[in-house]
Amino acid sequence: MSDQQDISEDEALAAEYVLRLLDAESERAFEARLNTDPALREQVRFWEAEFASLADDLPPEAPPPAVRAKLIAEPAGTDAQAARGGSWGWVRGWLAFPALAAVALATFLLISPLLRGPVFDPTLHATLISADGAVHIEAGYSPDGKLFKVIPEEGAPAAGRDFELWVIGANAEAPVSLGVIPADQESLFEITPEIAALIDGGTLAVSDEPEGGSPTGAPTGTILATDEFFDADLFQAG
Repeated sequence: MSDQQDISEDEALAAEYVLRLLDAESERAFEARLNTDPALREQVRFWEAEFASLADDLPPEAPPPAVRAKLIAEPAGTDAQAARGGSWGWVRGWLAFPALAAVALATFLLISPLLRGPVFDPTLHATLISADGAVHIEAGYSPDGKLFKVIPEEGAPAAGRDFELWVIGANAEAPVSLGVIPADQESLFEITPEIAALIDGGTLAVSDEPEGGSPTGAPTGTILATDEFFDADLFQAG
């Protein structure tokens, strides 16, 4: 790790975000900025890679229980919050000693999967709205990591039914299922290269299916809405 004594406030924020050290209010404010600030998203990607690489050469051995408990408690504890003191002193000081940081963080990585996944930065977007407006679903796709995000904005399936998402490639003969999607929460998942190839130039659709999804591998219920994927420069990842 390079010398980080001159780390900026945004760099420190990005590091804390990746390590899940921000309080709820600060995290929401930071994520709102991520939606519109490409440079900040790059900072998050940098720290994701920087931190993750620290555990590459470590053996898969768990530390003693006492060490585990202490390392989990301290980052979220009041002492750590006070040490930052609003001036990012905790992160700045920690990163000023690369060797110590590497040992401490690598141990942390071994004991708890608290690091965030890749920042979601969609390049393609689709909006699914039924003719009566009762169902409204936003979706975005990020080729970096093959991540697909679904945001249910309005509507829910009837009792005993589920919403199922489908992608129809420009030259495909049949729709391919992306699976049943929850109607009460956002979902973020990784898709296969085969499905990724269908998205560019393809169409997204949502259908009403029996609970658990279509039993045939093809839509069996009503197609509620469709939309072609388009450039997602203005897509808000939420």
